[in-house]
Amino acid sequence: MAGRDLRALFSTNDQALASQEAFTNRQAQWASVAAALAELVQRTGDPAFDVEDLEAPRRNVLVFHGVGGIGKTTLSRKLEAALASSADRPAQWTQHTLPTGRILPVRIGLARSAGTDFERVVLTIRLALAGLGRPLPAFDLALRRYWEHHHPGEPLEEYLRRGGLASRFGKALPQQMQSALGDVAQALLLPGTVGTAVGQVTGSLVRALRERRQSVRVLAGCARLADLLEAEPDLDALSFYPHLLAWELAQLPADKDVTPVILLDAFEETGDRTHRDLERLLQRVVWLMPNAFFVVTGRSRLQWADQALQGQLDWTGPTAWPSLAAHDLPHARTATAGGRGRQILIGDFSPRTATTTSPAASAALDSPSSARNYGRSSPPARTACRSTSTCL
Repeated sequence: MAGRDLRALFSTNDQALASQEAFTNRQAQWASVAAALAELVQRTGDPAFDVEDLEAPRRNVLVFHGVGGIGKTTLSRKLEAALASSADRPAQWTQHTLPTGRILPVRIGLARSAGTDFERVVLTIRLALAGLGRPLPAFDLALRRYWEHHHPGEPLEEYLRRGGLASRFGKALPQQMQSALGDVAQALLLPGTVGTAVGQVTGSLVRALRERRQSVRVLAGCARLADLLEAEPDLDALSFYPHLLAWELAQLPADKDVTPVILLDAFEETGDRTHRDLERLLQRVVWLMPNAFFVVTGRSRLQWADQALQGQLDWTGPTAWPSLAAHDLPHARTATAGGRGRQILIGDFSPRTATTTSPAASAALDSPSSARNYGRSSPPARTACRSTSTCL
């Protein structure tokens, strides 16, 4: 259950201003998320959809951007709560028909103060999927190999406990990873003692995949698994493992189908115009998981549709990211199911807010401090932006 909006609480002397009144006029953003999510689920449910197609344009990302303090993080948190449970949806957000099937939201804060590195991003996504209650053997085996290479002698359970991830997501992941390792070892008819050594198992599995053995026919359906298991298990390889997650999700039976909604907050802290190392890794996650929906919040628009970034990022240009390409100004204000306007400026409210429930709340929202904190005033002048490319 989401708590009070502290920014709203400390913006006025009127303590009658409730959190639902402070978080006003985000119906358009909620509608944008619901429409884009419905479109994604419809597309991934098409029999022609191929999760292993690495050349198809990507339309699985929605961006909310605006100046600091305008409420992007609050929006990200509210979206996560609303997607997790209709009971946590703000009262002013009208009911939208969300896609059939399970929606699994997980929010990841990228602010430097949160200490989130790329390894933690990947672990968080996998931990959220642990709620499915089943191993994801292709990914789990690759992750186990990576973990033992980079964290020798450090149990994953201890790392998750120390980093607070175990308390947030539970302790199912290590057991699921061990189960996946044991199942593969059993399929390969390896001795029990050998089956506990991930290096032995991956080596035997790669040989079995190359030889197309019937015992590993299910995993053999993942065309790039053997290559990923043979690659050096470094950070670069880890950034390609989300392809295995996407493949595993595509193998789920219809009654277990799930669409992850991954909310990446404070995206501006992933780097700058000359240092895009973390951004490049995160872009790979988005591209390699076309059956997941990503909601990015940050101070600037994503520049992935800019062809000039070729060489800095793996996939660039309007052909790769058609919904992120620049459009006319009116389209940047709203998002449509057709994919236009997937980069939405946060900062404007309608002339009259319809969610205030008392004269005192209405007066508070009309006050100069409210305009400054919640965007009732006009967007900042172009000269106040970091660069002209981030302004509308």
